[in-house]
Amino acid sequence: MVSASVGNAGGPYRGFTSGSDNHRVLLVAPPPPRVALVPNAIAFRDPRRGLMGTGYQPCGDDPSARCRPQGTVSITGNGGKTWRVLFRTPRPVVFVSYFAGWEWARFDDGETLQSTDGGRHWRPAVPPNPFSAFSSCPIGWAGHDNTGSENWSVCTTEGGTGAMGKAVYRLTATGWKRVAYTSFAPPTGKGYGGISLMGYPLGISVADDGFGMIWEDRGPLYVTRDGGSHWTAPAGLVVIDVDTGLSASALRHGTGFFLVRRGNDGSRALFETTDAGRSWHVVHVWN
Repeated sequence: MVSASVGNAGGPYRGFTSGSDNHRVLLVAPPPPRVALVPNAIAFRDPRRGLMGTGYQPCGDDPSARCRPQGTVSITGNGGKTWRVLFRTPRPVVFVSYFAGWEWARFDDGETLQSTDGGRHWRPAVPPNPFSAFSSCPIGWAGHDNTGSENWSVCTTEGGTGAMGKAVYRLTATGWKRVAYTSFAPPTGKGYGGISLMGYPLGISVADDGFGMIWEDRGPLYVTRDGGSHWTAPAGLVVIDVDTGLSASALRHGTGFFLVRRGNDGSRALFETTDAGRSWHVVHVWN
């Protein structure tokens, strides 16, 4: 078990405590290096409180990166304007979520951590279905990350040249229902719902009131305001085939957050909308 001890912004990082509830040892650590603080994933409980997973992913996998794998789980209490390290991790954190009322974080090697007390203590855990697959998709289709309601899935076929078949499913009282679709294999042009072939979906987040987002690599950010029946792509938010949508979090009443990696320089930017994706403003930038 790991007990998080939050470092003060602008001050020394206090590390974290480890051990049983009756015997704790403070592990003092230096401030995390820059490679440990590269944002990969976000999730928000409400418009102010959120989680972020960080860590430069080529570390440990690409010898030319010349860095060891590491990361953090970080928190915000002011809508993403500032972030504080909750605890450091031995691998990059590539997924975070508030699922079933608990906090979750996943390393790039697949190991998953869970907190059941608001982030104070974390331990390795096996996620329950459908979280373990991060989507519930038909046989032959791949599922992707879900940071919102567990009643949604975005599923894809094999793709190529920047395109693939896509389907959005919603769990109803009578089972999973496909609400949007586009086909990769011939005959094409039989889709509905507004999602196009171009781009590789990486995840979905839909709030209980029907506002949601799908983020993609080599594609746009898609937004729905009617429970997934119609999806549109806000103009000017990402550059197709250049930028990569890394993560998004949709909340009730039209509030949402979107994390993007800029392809021209590798910087990250966190955007916020308060009108269900009609307009966006930058909350934080990591250069």
